[in-house]
Amino acid sequence: MPSFDVRFIKTVCDDTGHEHRACQAMFKVDASSLTTAAQLAEADFCRQKGVRDWTIFADSIELRMPSAWGG
Repeated sequence: MPSFDVRFIKTVCDDTGHEHRACQAMFKVDASSLTTAAQLAEADFCRQKGVRDWTIFADSIELRMPSAWGG
């Protein structure tokens, strides 16, 4: 089964108004597809944060095979 790295990203502005992407959480997920990996990571993220909607803490999700980030 393939393994995916899933990152939850929040775009934030610094004091000069420049936007930066901040990683809010990262999960390694074994799943048969990108869609399944996203669903599993979303559930884990919500469970850990105690929320029903991950978008409270992040704006987007990035999914990649571990080697794409040098892992």
